[in-house]
Amino acid sequence: MAEYLLDNGYVLTDDEIERRAREWEDGTWDGHLEVVRAGRPRLSDEPNANLSFKCPESSAELIARAAEALGVKKSAFMREAAVEKAASVLGATP
Repeated sequence: MAEYLLDNGYVLTDDEIERRAREWEDGTWDGHLEVVRAGRPRLSDEPNANLSFKCPESSAELIARAAEALGVKKSAFMREAAVEKAASVLGATP
């Protein structure tokens, strides 16, 4: 009989796996399932909008270097910069 050490330190055996499977299939399992969202984390509770733009290669390189210097992805850098600029123009808080 094999044993499996889970991340939380619990040791799960083949017998326990079979028992839990039978309970699930019989509809008698009283365990708890966690809801796991696949994919990238959401930016906010709002729906996302996709924006794109063209710029000179030199500007793209400047953005890439600035993002790297801050240790963030280009998309995060551009998103933050665009929101800050829009808030500044409109006198709003991002």
